[in-house]
Amino acid sequence: TKDQKNQNKQTALFDRDGVCLACRYFEKKAKINWVEREKEFIEILNKYRRNDGYYDVLVPGSGGKDSAFQSHILKYKYGMRPLTVTWSPAIYTDIGRKNFQNWINIGGFDNYLFTPNGKIHRYLTRQATINLLHPFQTFILGQKSFIPQIAYLMNIPLIFYGETPT
Repeated sequence: TKDQKNQNKQTALFDRDGVCLACRYFEKKAKINWVEREKEFIEILNKYRRNDGYYDVLVPGSGGKDSAFQSHILKYKYGMRPLTVTWSPAIYTDIGRKNFQNWINIGGFDNYLFTPNGKIHRYLTRQATINLLHPFQTFILGQKSFIPQIAYLMNIPLIFYGETPT
Protein backbone atom coordinates (compact mmCIF):
# COMPACT_ATOMS: atom_id res chain seq x y z
CA THR A 1 0.00 0.00 0.00
CA LYS A 2 1.08 3.56 -0.61
CA ASP A 3 2.04 5.82 2.28
CA GLN A 4 -0.80 8.09 3.28
CA LYS A 5 -0.62 11.54 4.79
CA ASN A 6 -0.83 11.39 8.61
CA GLN A 7 -0.26 7.61 8.55
CA ASN A 8 1.70 6.20 11.49
CA LYS A 9 5.00 4.84 10.28
CA GLN A 10 7.27 2.36 12.01
CA THR A 11 10.56 4.07 12.80
CA ALA A 12 12.44 1.29 14.59
CA LEU A 13 12.28 -2.47 14.39
CA PHE A 14 12.41 -4.70 17.46
CA ASP A 15 12.86 -8.43 17.85
CA ARG A 16 10.55 -10.69 19.88
CA ASP A 17 12.56 -9.88 23.03
CA GLY A 18 11.92 -6.14 22.60
CA VAL A 19 15.51 -5.32 21.62
CA CYS A 20 15.99 -3.01 18.64
CA LEU A 21 17.67 -4.48 15.57
CA ALA A 22 20.40 -1.82 15.63
CA CYS A 23 21.34 -3.00 19.13
CA ARG A 24 21.47 -6.62 17.92
CA TYR A 25 23.73 -5.57 15.06
CA PHE A 26 26.01 -3.77 17.54
CA GLU A 27 26.21 -6.99 19.59
CA LYS A 28 27.24 -8.96 16.47
CA LYS A 29 29.95 -6.41 15.61
CA ALA A 30 31.43 -6.74 19.09
CA LYS A 31 32.07 -10.46 18.43
CA ILE A 32 33.95 -9.96 15.16
CA ASN A 33 37.70 -10.58 15.17
CA TRP A 34 38.68 -7.33 13.45
CA VAL A 35 42.38 -8.23 13.18
CA GLU A 36 41.50 -11.40 11.26
CA ARG A 37 38.97 -9.52 9.12
CA GLU A 38 41.62 -6.96 8.17
CA LYS A 39 44.02 -9.76 7.16
CA GLU A 40 41.30 -11.21 4.91
CA PHE A 41 40.64 -7.75 3.51
CA ILE A 42 44.32 -7.20 2.72
CA GLU A 43 44.43 -10.59 0.95
CA ILE A 44 41.56 -9.47 -1.27
CA LEU A 45 43.26 -6.15 -2.01
CA ASN A 46 46.54 -7.93 -2.80
CA LYS A 47 44.75 -10.21 -5.24
CA TYR A 48 43.66 -7.16 -7.27
CA ARG A 49 46.58 -4.81 -6.56
CA ARG A 50 48.31 -3.68 -9.74
CA ASN A 51 51.87 -2.51 -10.08
CA ASP A 52 51.58 -0.93 -13.51
CA GLY A 53 50.23 2.43 -12.28
CA TYR A 54 46.68 1.73 -13.45
CA TYR A 55 43.61 1.83 -11.22
CA ASP A 56 43.16 -1.30 -9.14
CA VAL A 57 39.86 -0.54 -7.41
CA LEU A 58 36.75 1.39 -8.31
CA VAL A 59 34.94 3.40 -5.61
CA PRO A 60 31.48 4.71 -6.49
CA GLY A 61 30.24 7.71 -4.60
CA SER A 62 29.21 11.30 -4.36
CA GLY A 63 31.94 12.59 -2.07
CA GLY A 64 29.92 12.19 1.10
CA LYS A 65 31.36 10.66 4.26
CA ASP A 66 31.19 7.05 3.03
CA SER A 67 32.85 7.32 -0.37
CA ALA A 68 35.37 9.89 0.88
CA PHE A 69 36.37 7.66 3.81
CA GLN A 70 36.55 4.49 1.70
CA SER A 71 38.64 5.98 -1.08
CA HIS A 72 40.94 7.73 1.42
CA ILE A 73 41.59 4.54 3.42
CA LEU A 74 42.10 2.46 0.28
CA LYS A 75 44.63 4.94 -1.10
CA TYR A 76 46.49 6.17 1.96
CA LYS A 77 46.31 3.19 4.34
CA TYR A 78 46.32 0.24 1.94
CA GLY A 79 48.25 1.71 -1.00
CA MET A 80 45.57 1.06 -3.62
CA ARG A 81 44.97 3.29 -6.64
CA PRO A 82 41.23 3.97 -6.66
CA LEU A 83 39.23 5.45 -9.50
CA THR A 84 36.19 7.19 -8.08
CA VAL A 85 33.02 7.14 -10.15
CA THR A 86 29.91 9.28 -9.77
CA TRP A 87 26.45 9.22 -11.31
CA SER A 88 25.47 12.87 -11.11
CA PRO A 89 22.46 13.71 -8.95
CA ALA A 90 19.51 15.47 -10.57
CA ILE A 91 20.29 18.61 -8.56
CA TYR A 92 23.37 19.32 -6.49
CA THR A 93 22.90 20.96 -3.14
CA ASP A 94 25.53 23.52 -2.20
CA ILE A 95 26.99 21.19 0.43
CA GLY A 96 26.79 18.23 -1.97
CA ARG A 97 28.77 20.08 -4.63
CA LYS A 98 31.31 21.24 -2.03
CA ASN A 99 31.72 17.69 -0.67
CA PHE A 100 32.20 16.35 -4.20
CA GLN A 101 34.83 18.99 -5.05
CA ASN A 102 36.66 18.45 -1.74
CA TRP A 103 36.66 14.68 -2.28
CA ILE A 104 38.30 14.99 -5.67
CA ASN A 105 40.50 18.06 -5.28
CA ILE A 106 41.61 17.88 -1.65
CA GLY A 107 41.45 14.09 -1.38
CA GLY A 108 43.53 13.67 -4.50
CA PHE A 109 41.31 11.31 -6.49
CA ASP A 110 40.57 10.87 -10.16
CA ASN A 111 36.85 10.81 -10.82
CA TYR A 112 34.70 9.69 -13.70
CA LEU A 113 31.53 11.82 -13.51
CA PHE A 114 28.56 10.79 -15.62
CA THR A 115 25.79 13.30 -16.12
CA PRO A 116 22.73 11.61 -17.64
CA ASN A 117 20.26 13.18 -20.07
CA GLY A 118 18.65 15.89 -17.93
CA LYS A 119 15.18 15.47 -19.41
CA ILE A 120 15.06 11.75 -18.67
CA HIS A 121 16.76 12.17 -15.30
CA ARG A 122 14.17 14.76 -14.19
CA TYR A 123 11.33 12.54 -15.42
CA LEU A 124 12.61 9.49 -13.53
CA THR A 125 13.22 11.55 -10.39
CA ARG A 126 9.68 12.93 -10.59
CA GLN A 127 8.25 9.43 -11.03
CA ALA A 128 10.29 8.13 -8.09
CA THR A 129 8.99 10.98 -5.95
CA ILE A 130 5.35 10.40 -6.94
CA ASN A 131 5.37 6.61 -6.80
CA LEU A 132 7.97 5.80 -4.16
CA LEU A 133 8.12 9.03 -2.12
CA HIS A 134 11.86 8.76 -2.69
CA PRO A 135 13.41 11.32 -5.09
CA PHE A 136 16.92 9.99 -4.44
CA GLN A 137 16.02 6.57 -5.90
CA THR A 138 17.09 7.62 -9.42
CA PHE A 139 20.57 8.49 -8.15
CA ILE A 140 20.86 5.20 -6.26
CA LEU A 141 19.78 3.10 -9.25
CA GLY A 142 21.99 5.09 -11.61
CA GLN A 143 25.00 4.69 -9.36
CA LYS A 144 24.43 0.95 -8.87
CA SER A 145 23.87 0.16 -12.56
CA PHE A 146 26.49 2.49 -14.03
CA ILE A 147 29.40 1.38 -11.86
CA PRO A 148 29.73 -2.23 -13.14
CA GLN A 149 29.68 -0.91 -16.70
CA ILE A 150 32.61 1.41 -16.00
CA ALA A 151 34.47 -1.34 -14.14
CA TYR A 152 34.07 -3.61 -17.15
CA LEU A 153 35.01 -0.96 -19.71
CA MET A 154 38.08 0.12 -17.75
CA ASN A 155 39.15 -3.40 -16.77
CA ILE A 156 38.93 -2.80 -13.02
CA PRO A 157 37.65 -6.04 -11.47
CA LEU A 158 37.43 -4.82 -7.86
CA ILE A 159 34.53 -2.55 -6.85
CA PHE A 160 34.30 -1.22 -3.32
CA TYR A 161 30.58 -0.77 -2.65
CA GLY A 162 28.87 0.09 0.56
CA GLU A 163 28.36 2.58 3.28
CA THR A 164 30.57 2.79 6.30
CA PRO A 165 29.03 1.62 9.56
CA THR A 166 28.12 4.30 12.05
